[in-house]
Amino acid sequence: QDAEELVGVKDAVLSCAAAEDKDGWQYLFPVKNAMLRTRLALRCLDKWPLDACLEILAYCISDLGITDELKESLQSRRKELQVYQKILNVQNEPLWNDWQDLKKACTDDPQAVMNIILKAKDYELCEEWGHLYPVPREDLINLHREHLLHLLDVRDMEKAVQLLQRIEDPGICLAISEQSLDQHPNLAASHFLADYLTAHFYENLTTARQNEIQALYTGSKVLLTLPELSRVNYVHLSSRPLLMLEQLLMNMKVDWVAVAVQTLHQLIAGQEIGFTLEDIDNLLSKYAEKALNFPFTLKEKRSGRGNLPPESFHQLCHNIFRCVTISASPRDRSLQQNLFPEEFVPPEKPPPKQQWIPDDTEMICMVCKTERFTMFNRRHHCRRCGRLVCSSCSTKKMAVEACRENLSRVCDQCYRYHNRE
Repeated sequence: QDAEELVGVKDAVLSCAAAEDKDGWQYLFPVKNAMLRTRLALRCLDKWPLDACLEILAYCISDLGITDELKESLQSRRKELQVYQKILNVQNEPLWNDWQDLKKACTDDPQAVMNIILKAKDYELCEEWGHLYPVPREDLINLHREHLLHLLDVRDMEKAVQLLQRIEDPGICLAISEQSLDQHPNLAASHFLADYLTAHFYENLTTARQNEIQALYTGSKVLLTLPELSRVNYVHLSSRPLLMLEQLLMNMKVDWVAVAVQTLHQLIAGQEIGFTLEDIDNLLSKYAEKALNFPFTLKEKRSGRGNLPPESFHQLCHNIFRCVTISASPRDRSLQQNLFPEEFVPPEKPPPKQQWIPDDTEMICMVCKTERFTMFNRRHHCRRCGRLVCSSCSTKKMAVEACRENLSRVCDQCYRYHNRE
């Protein structure tokens, strides 16, 4: 009995020492009474350093002489402190001296803490932190959206599904999925989001959204009809197949248009995707009329559409284009060179950037004189001559005097001139 009383006295003295200051945690280990040690640890954690807190929590959790309720409290505090430890490790510059300062900042300025974590792109940590502190709905949606887009960008579809499954509020889950789709991610990510929305929220989607998803499926199949190396130039239009068709027309990809139109006819019959076969007809008609006004001389004189052979309307437009356009494909470059037999001679020295041809002075590529510049068909400056050219006419790179790059983008004419045999 005297021994037990002595143990009790020792525990009492050690407990007083442990609660005294920030170094008192070390006196907690010799305490024999597991319940006393655990309660004291939970009460005094805010006084002690982070590493010491994690060590004493692990020690208390491993003790079999405590209740399940106390063990749950210990595990909860350890999880909280581990989150603080991760946040302190991701900060580039030390903003908080210790975990106690960080804990105070989480309450006083949670946005600053969340920004530090997002800057480090540690989305899982941000999600863990969000379980500890209340995050406004819009901030929570933004956080999960950025996390989801990151997972989709690295093509980790399994973790993306797990993230969406962890979100308990269906409204937040719907908002995240729709906002992510509106960001027009890569094709695989767009299909993932479209499939998820269709499977889980189809009845909650607006008619416009349902049409957009159907258009995405349709546009993706049209995209697959294009040459593989050229798909990257049109993938951003996957959910807008009619605009993709117009872009092909602007770029005068006649053969591609013919296959795309045929594919669209097979896909949209009876489907609601935001446009109809009549819209396709109107688009082809518009560009067929432009083709008739093309500045080059036709091989055979045609007085108007009414005098052409009585073929189907789409084949008619296709034939007009074949007669009057110059394709940008390598196969037709010889025809292009026949139309422009005079060899281009670059300036003696590459012009400085301030002497390049201004963007707003030319609407058509200065090499092929065919491709029209649009918001999708961008202008490029040749680093050797300074002219405005299309992507099809600037496929080469070479060393250019006074350019910082080892190899600079140049037009095909400059490249041929400087690489003559």
